[in-house]
Amino acid sequence: MIQYKVLIPEISLLILAIISFFYGFISRNYRTTYILSFLSILTAIILSVFNFGQKEFTSELIKIDLYRQTLRILVLFIGVFIIGLSYSDLKLKSSKSVEYVFLLLLSLFGMNLMIVANDLLILYLALETFSLSLYILAGFYRKESLSIEAGMKYFILGTLSSIILLGSIVFFYAQTGSTSYETFKLLKTENLNILLGVVFLISAFAFKLSLAPFHAWAPDVYQGAPTAVTAFLSTAPKVAVFGALINIFLSINLKLNIQDLIVIISALSMLVGNVLALRQNNLKRMLAYSSIAHAGYMFMAFLLPEKELLISLIPYLIVYVFMNLSAFAFIMNIKNGESIQNYLGVGRKNPLLSFCIIVIMFSLTGVPPTAGFIVKFNLFKNLLSYGYGSLVFFALLMSIFSAFYYLRPVFYLYKDSLVIDIYNHPLNNSMALSGALLLIFLGLFPNLLLIF
Repeated sequence: MIQYKVLIPEISLLILAIISFFYGFISRNYRTTYILSFLSILTAIILSVFNFGQKEFTSELIKIDLYRQTLRILVLFIGVFIIGLSYSDLKLKSSKSVEYVFLLLLSLFGMNLMIVANDLLILYLALETFSLSLYILAGFYRKESLSIEAGMKYFILGTLSSIILLGSIVFFYAQTGSTSYETFKLLKTENLNILLGVVFLISAFAFKLSLAPFHAWAPDVYQGAPTAVTAFLSTAPKVAVFGALINIFLSINLKLNIQDLIVIISALSMLVGNVLALRQNNLKRMLAYSSIAHAGYMFMAFLLPEKELLISLIPYLIVYVFMNLSAFAFIMNIKNGESIQNYLGVGRKNPLLSFCIIVIMFSLTGVPPTAGFIVKFNLFKNLLSYGYGSLVFFALLMSIFSAFYYLRPVFYLYKDSLVIDIYNHPLNNSMALSGALLLIFLGLFPNLLLIF
């Protein structure tokens, strides 16, 4: 029987989300709605922190340990950040803000449940919970054709990935007679059912992670969705899905012959993401291709044994979240900030804001002394120690190549005089600056990051 106290953060989040929804529906006060949603997530964070570091709990359905607790808190932190970004968006300050915030909280609940799931059926239900919410959020601007297209495209392709995941569950159940991860540990020999189950699972998750060749949805969805939703899409689902993938990989004790598949998907994602990002003038589309490339870097960690997998992937996920959220906070501070050409002269008008995007782009590239350099170096070092020198060399070349498009916005900052307005959103300014300073701080003190 599940000890429900280990799920108190998720249960409290769901209950508070329902309460805030009905209160907001009655009052129709967007300010109160956002405050209640912020307090709901903050409550879940506090409860998660109180549980942090406690004894590991395992049942057939749920498992809680240190890295799962870390990822739960990270997802909730993303939720707080997105609430702040959404509050500064005038289009989300409307009669629909109640529905928007409820869907956001519901997706956070699903993601955290997916992270702690120890059973494929729980995983599937959790994935569908947050996926259905994200489909609606992506198309939330119903009067804008790009937003509607984003929601429809995400929904149609997402449904296909859900079908593939169900196929994976069928293969695992056919072999073990159970959907619990605990039964996977009892497997002694690899066979076709297990191999197909893992391949289908990777294929389904590759869609959510926007790994090539399952990436086609990402650029259009990132561009068409509200910017705050794009920031959410680029971070939280990756944390949840990578967390679930770690759980399953660590539960299967067999030496699976899928290293070549991981290498191919990782290399293809790095190549597609970095090459196609080079020709983008829309910063949201550029960050979509950037997320494809970074997903490829992170996916390489699954070539490593358990300990090295965790100490390579978890810090990378944390830094990736800070880099992306800070980048989108910057975008929302510039009028029509999606277009790189609109950054002309921003460096002269607002040096502090320009400092933020310079640090963020340097960190995304992997330039020292930023945290982006630390996590890439840590990952590449661990891969080298296990004989993946050729893959590391290719990843290093792709990282160098990425500088050509990451530094384009930096070049525009000081190119000409200002031709566009800068919004003065104190909340967005503080979030972008905090993210940039944190990236430098973690780069200078990497031991705080590499604690796993």
